[in-house]
Amino acid sequence: MRAALPEAGGKETSSTQLRRNAPLWLSVAALAVALLGFLLSVPRIGSLQSEATRRLQTIDDRLAELQSADQPMRAELRDLRDRLAVLERRGFDIASLQAQVENLYRNLAEDSTDVLLAEVESSLVLAGQQLALGVGAQSALAAMQELDARLARQDDPGLQPLRASLLHDIERVKAYPAADVGSLALRLDALMRSIDGFPLLSSVTSRRRDANAQPGGLGALRDELEQLFRVRRVDAPDAMLLAPEQSYFLRENLRLLLLNARLSLLSRNEKLFRDDVGRAIDWLRTYYDDDDRAVAGAVAQLRQLSGTRIVLEPPTLAESLSAVRAARAARATRDATR
Repeated sequence: MRAALPEAGGKETSSTQLRRNAPLWLSVAALAVALLGFLLSVPRIGSLQSEATRRLQTIDDRLAELQSADQPMRAELRDLRDRLAVLERRGFDIASLQAQVENLYRNLAEDSTDVLLAEVESSLVLAGQQLALGVGAQSALAAMQELDARLARQDDPGLQPLRASLLHDIERVKAYPAADVGSLALRLDALMRSIDGFPLLSSVTSRRRDANAQPGGLGALRDELEQLFRVRRVDAPDAMLLAPEQSYFLRENLRLLLLNARLSLLSRNEKLFRDDVGRAIDWLRTYYDDDDRAVAGAVAQLRQLSGTRIVLEPPTLAESLSAVRAARAARATRDATR
């Protein structure tokens, strides 16, 4: 019986050690399970990272495309602002000269011959600038006729050569066939307002099919087959693949072309005007549905505008200016010899 006691004590010691090492074995097992789960999830994590990288690259490519499309628009806007600034400066110069003429009318005696000659010269300079800019031909003519009437009221035979030169220039201004720039600009404005209603070639729907479809039977089958096998000539295949966000930039670029043509019209730059109108026609025929009535009408109007002459060599008032300066110099010499 005493010999069996150590064996029982050994068994008790082994079970006690197992109980003591149980947490350790559980930790090892949990660690093994976690390691196994991590190893199983590594391929999925790599796949997710690859997908995220691919999507980020796609987003970067789209952003680069949008930025490259935005650069030409910014350049066009800067060019338009520069041209507007030039026109505004010219307008300020004319307004300043007009103010000087009005001050002369207020501050100097109206019937004085010397003052009258100074007013005639200033008014002729102003009228010449208006004619050179291609605006205000009728106002320049009215001012010249008023100057002739005032010279006629002066009882001074020395002013007859000036009147003769002034009458010659008046006849030349009357014969000047100035283009109606105002009405042409209004037509361009109307076209710019209509751009949003022009259907793009990439977004042509089946409205014509729905309008002409015959209900049921062979008629409906025929309409479906016509839509499936519709043949159309497209000179620019990329026009059919425009994304919705690109359609916005396309319409804005067309609007900028027409605005640029309007500025060229107002500044009497016929070459730039024809180039811009021609580019607008090409855009309408390439990217828009030219079977649409509104688009076809816009193309016809632009072709008519392109054939309009807007630059006609304006008459100069050099003869009248030379005559009035000669008259002022003669009077100054006569006054100096007295």
